[in-house]
Amino acid sequence: MCYLFRYMHWLCFVATLLAASGCSRAKYRLQADRDAYCAIQERNRDPRWAAQNIGIDMDPRSRYFETYNPDFSPLPPDDPTSHQYMQCVDGKRGWKHWYDNGQRVELENPIWQDTLPELAEIDEAGKLRLDIESALQLAYVHSPNHQLQLETLYLTSLDVTAERFRYDTQLFGGYDVFYDHRGELSPGGELNQLTVGRPNSGNPALQLRRRFATAGELVVGFANSFVFEFTGADTNLASSILNFTLMQPLLRGAGRDVELEDLTQAERNLLANLRGYGHYRQGFYTLVTIGDIGVNDVQRGRLSTNLRSFPGQGGVGGYLGLLQQLQQIRNAEANLILQSRTLAKLEAFLDKGIIGPVQVEQFRQNIQNDRDSLLRSRVSYELALDRYKIDTLGLPPHVEIELDESLINQFQLIPQSATEIQDSIFVLQRQLRRLPKLPSVNNLDLAISDLFALSEDMQRQLVSVRDDLQTMNEQMASRAQGLPDNLVAGLEQQRDGLVTSNQQRVAQFDKVISELEAIQSNLSDATVGDSRTALVRWIDDALAAFDQTVLLQASVRLELVDVPPVDLNSQDAYHVALANRLDFMNGRAALVDTWRQIQVRADALQSFLNITASGDLRTARDNPVSFRAPTSSLRVGVEFDAPFTRLLERNAYRESLINYQRSRRGYIQSCDDLSLGIRQLLRQLDQLRASLEIQRQSVAIAITRVDLTQNQLNDPQPAGQFNRLSATTAINLLSAQESLRTSQNSFLSAWLDYMATRMRLYRELGVMSLDSDGSWIEYPLPGSELDRDLDQLAPVPEALPAIPPNVSDEVIDLIDSVPIIEDSTQLEAATVSWSQEPILLRLPE
Repeated sequence: MCYLFRYMHWLCFVATLLAASGCSRAKYRLQADRDAYCAIQERNRDPRWAAQNIGIDMDPRSRYFETYNPDFSPLPPDDPTSHQYMQCVDGKRGWKHWYDNGQRVELENPIWQDTLPELAEIDEAGKLRLDIESALQLAYVHSPNHQLQLETLYLTSLDVTAERFRYDTQLFGGYDVFYDHRGELSPGGELNQLTVGRPNSGNPALQLRRRFATAGELVVGFANSFVFEFTGADTNLASSILNFTLMQPLLRGAGRDVELEDLTQAERNLLANLRGYGHYRQGFYTLVTIGDIGVNDVQRGRLSTNLRSFPGQGGVGGYLGLLQQLQQIRNAEANLILQSRTLAKLEAFLDKGIIGPVQVEQFRQNIQNDRDSLLRSRVSYELALDRYKIDTLGLPPHVEIELDESLINQFQLIPQSATEIQDSIFVLQRQLRRLPKLPSVNNLDLAISDLFALSEDMQRQLVSVRDDLQTMNEQMASRAQGLPDNLVAGLEQQRDGLVTSNQQRVAQFDKVISELEAIQSNLSDATVGDSRTALVRWIDDALAAFDQTVLLQASVRLELVDVPPVDLNSQDAYHVALANRLDFMNGRAALVDTWRQIQVRADALQSFLNITASGDLRTARDNPVSFRAPTSSLRVGVEFDAPFTRLLERNAYRESLINYQRSRRGYIQSCDDLSLGIRQLLRQLDQLRASLEIQRQSVAIAITRVDLTQNQLNDPQPAGQFNRLSATTAINLLSAQESLRTSQNSFLSAWLDYMATRMRLYRELGVMSLDSDGSWIEYPLPGSELDRDLDQLAPVPEALPAIPPNVSDEVIDLIDSVPIIEDSTQLEAATVSWSQEPILLRLPE
């Protein structure tokens, strides 16, 4: 029987040696993922902050995706001079296995650009066609800052698993083998002895530890050894010992309040960071859209009651800011075209002596200045676009992007079709002026056919103006909502004026068509000279009439631009924000965290009073399992330490009192800042909506000024009447056209500021609902009734959000059974697919 026990002992020893190498890296990584995601999933069920796709494994389409096995990543590019110290340091040869996993040439995912069509449309020129939705998708896939939030949330979950482990039953084990030799002249005499095992309870072969929520701790150990002495009679000795120790504090360090504090804090931190990530996603949407994140990052560790709210000022950046710059460039280009056409008229008048050369040169100089300004605006836009690619989307600047302008098409007051008609009129005008004074009837007949075709295009443009007027009438009631009476009266007056102007344009156009028909009916060989002169005059009149029609349509389209009104009381909005803001939920939790520290620090002021118990049971008769009661021992005692020296503990307790008061004041101030920010946002919305109407009127006045100044050029005078035009004609033209461009930019700015401020209001109220892709689902803002159910503000998702599924023990064991790859040529990226069940692993063949 003794030999049987010794045989089993040797089996245990061999098994311990085999287990000493531990599990594979991949197995440990997957085990950590399983525990961390389980802890996150426990809290990821509340629809107010539930989020999908919170795994830290990057999307394979990302340029930052790790294409190699993360556990055996190859050596990245190193600085050559610094790399010498890895090969030889202080004259000592370095480790030779640095290159076992190979060397990587590039840090980025080599195929990320091939996957761009999955995230955004690519046009024929190879440019990404970007709108808000595709910009969001690109940012979520490529943004390093978003990945940082997920990793911080994951690390907070690891803190929870570590604290939970403290209360699990922990098993430790090990075995020793050592040989002892002493010479015959050494003290104690000659000795040749082999010891297998661990003979004392201070370093047991097996040990179980268990910590309790009451701060008690139980330790159970097993130690045994086999001693083989090869000196003298070759004696053998086998012994074992079972022991336990139990310690339970009764005063200092006792109680669940103290013992569970670290675990409680870790669990609360994970919940707070999950809510913090939900709040971050709202800020991430505003970052992509208007360039303002307005929220804090996910934080590892204790949170603060000093919360971030709208500071009272905010511009327009991000995607909308780029659109604003782009539209301003479009306005500058349109103004430059208008100035160029005006310059052509002025040069013609200069040839006839109707205007002086100084005014023409002044106009020409202003055009050159505007060209230079336009170039600088384009360069500034390209720089802003590159910064947006890098800072927001996580893309390199060389990626070509084309912005979707559908959101600002409404600010194209003069449609492209009208501009094309104007260009056609100018072409026909030049062709008619180049005809001889007595052209052939055939040439004039062809010209009249072209003019009739052109008149049909102009007639279609008039129909477009009529449709825009109808749309304007339909929107008038919603625009008048919430505006002052004087502005409402101005709206009605503006509408009536546009309707009257349209009627005049229609009548004027009918007259122009009748004149063209009369010219065609009178055309003959005898009247070709008069017909040519009549056609030149007709096309000048047609151009003047169409210019007025275009400006009329610009005025009508100006009235079509509208913003959704916001009718919300500031006090009601403040209560809505307190009920829905995820960061203020965390702020209240952080305040309780500091309050809880008072009790924890006060516990350290008490005396030590611990109950202890320990005992052991040994073997007899040289038998490793022959435990006998007579060999046992038991010790029970009470430990007491009076609180004579508690200066450090006293200071810590006093500090906890101060920290709580600071946190309490911080939360109150955060509430004040929140209320201030919301009040300011509501004020800005009212101000911007009124300002939008004022800027609209300013644009309408600028259009009228351009119309009036252009009319001065539509009646050319015969030669010899020098300076018939005023000496300030050029200045008036420049001023009117520059005023139109400036007022258009101001009108666009007011509209974008309103939309950005409204978006900030949703975020500050905490009611910005996002879908699984991170896009804003715009629900109506709550009314002023306080008894409204605020829970209805956040829609409940149809299904619980998904996170990476748990890794089964079978998969982890499979990972552990895969041999370690030492040849870098066989190394492949072992990626985990979270899209299907079960988990699919791509392993080296």
